[in-house]
Amino acid sequence: MNKLFVYVDGTARGNPGQAAVGIAVADHRGEFIDEISYVIGRTTPEVAEYRALIEAARYVMKYSPTAVVFFTDNQQLANHINGVFETRKPNLRQLLDRARDLLNQFPSWRVNYVDPVAHRRAPLLVQQAFHNRVQAQLTRERLELELLAAMADLDERGVRRVIDFANSLRGI
Repeated sequence: MNKLFVYVDGTARGNPGQAAVGIAVADHRGEFIDEISYVIGRTTPEVAEYRALIEAARYVMKYSPTAVVFFTDNQQLANHINGVFETRKPNLRQLLDRARDLLNQFPSWRVNYVDPVAHRRAPLLVQQAFHNRVQAQLTRERLELELLAAMADLDERGVRRVIDFANSLRGI
């Protein structure tokens, strides 16, 4: 693969709060070839932005590109990565170093700031990750309620059998 264009976004719902990343990968013609998004846990919006870039760099290594252009709508992140400004925050410094180590494994790379209006795909992927997490939680809660309803009519022996079966599924 010659050149890749990678759109990254990370955000948190709260500061700190539940965070997610979104990554969209386009080939040298600008056609999207891959998209990923997922929840990364509880962190700050700043850390989520760095994590999005780090995860994207790790992810696109499998394509062995000769050049990679990363796009972010976070100007501070772009300025830090490109050495325009230094960060004073130790936790961000650590992430900055990790990101640069990964980026330096590419023959050629750069991180560009783009206006949020022109940077839609990655933020949509972040929102999709949050949506998927909520849907998974709702499905889990519905199944737990269904299980409780099914167990309501069981005697003690029946409940014990359900518990034993559940433990066997977990490998206990």
